[in-house]
Amino acid sequence: MIEDIDLLSGRQRSVLRAIIQDYIRTAEPVGSRTVVKRYGFSLSPASIRTIMSDLEELGYVAQPHTSAGRIPTDKGYRAFVDALMERAPLSQEEVERIEQGMAPSTADPGDLLKETGRLLAALSAYVAVALSPRFQTMHFRRVELVSLSRERVMVILLADSGLVHHRAVAVREPMSQEDLDRGARYLTELMRGKTLTEVRDLLIAQMAEEKEQYDRMLAEALRLGAQALEGEAEAEVVVTGAAHIADQPEFANITKMKALFSAFEEKSKLVQILNECLRGEGCRVFIGRELSLSDMQDLSLIASPYRRKDQVLGVVGIMGPTRMDYGRALALVETTASLLTRTLTDQAV
Repeated sequence: MIEDIDLLSGRQRSVLRAIIQDYIRTAEPVGSRTVVKRYGFSLSPASIRTIMSDLEELGYVAQPHTSAGRIPTDKGYRAFVDALMERAPLSQEEVERIEQGMAPSTADPGDLLKETGRLLAALSAYVAVALSPRFQTMHFRRVELVSLSRERVMVILLADSGLVHHRAVAVREPMSQEDLDRGARYLTELMRGKTLTEVRDLLIAQMAEEKEQYDRMLAEALRLGAQALEGEAEAEVVVTGAAHIADQPEFANITKMKALFSAFEEKSKLVQILNECLRGEGCRVFIGRELSLSDMQDLSLIASPYRRKDQVLGVVGIMGPTRMDYGRALALVETTASLLTRTLTDQAV
């Protein structure tokens, strides 16, 4: 797209930038007189209309009605983001607000991620999305078995990333805390440094071996560990501030609104999109049809991975109308992902 935009003249680029900036601000088609008056062009409205027609022919803008001005297309927004947009940093007050919000009383990454979503939604007035840490890709560090009652034991699995998974599991017979501690040490040695998939396979293989190799307690420890991992879900998408979409004129239509909220509910679609961001560096911007989702073609997504030390844990981002303020949204996502990475890394020290 950058190579394509390089073929435009300086005047064409300036008019395209003006159209997009004005449409982002007003949500109204932009006419030639508006461009001349608001953006200081020394050209006549007739000359601006000629340039607009050229931009329309090239696919950067469209004319919704014969007598209306122009609105940007997905191609126009892409050119704006890649080559025409001016980037402004967040204010110091906004950065401090994000930093303060990332200092919760708990070090639980899940709680931290929910607070991060609330901050992004509040500061952007768009929808915040976040892909939670993918427990199945984490490497195990330690296992704890804690007696809850004669019938139940809490299995606590700690990953190198700091993520914690816990599940209450029924025991076949009462076990002392001393026996549980011994079983936890055995499972820790067995599972340390391995991923969830590797651990599952290992536990199944170990349980299938000759039972004489294990005393009753160790066999029960294996069963507890395997049961604690049953049905462990894929990464979860946290959606915050969806009501902000209702404030955007693009979604005033009730039918379109219902379709959009149904799409938010089908989080598996968002997981597929956000998973693409796990493999990249820095922010990714998906505009309109680039999302490949029929219910979301009027939306754009800006998302960035966050880490703990050098390990990618998940993704945070903003979804809004294609008419979103891309410069500010990018600054918010980049700053938030960076501060979230710093907070999670500091917790790991």
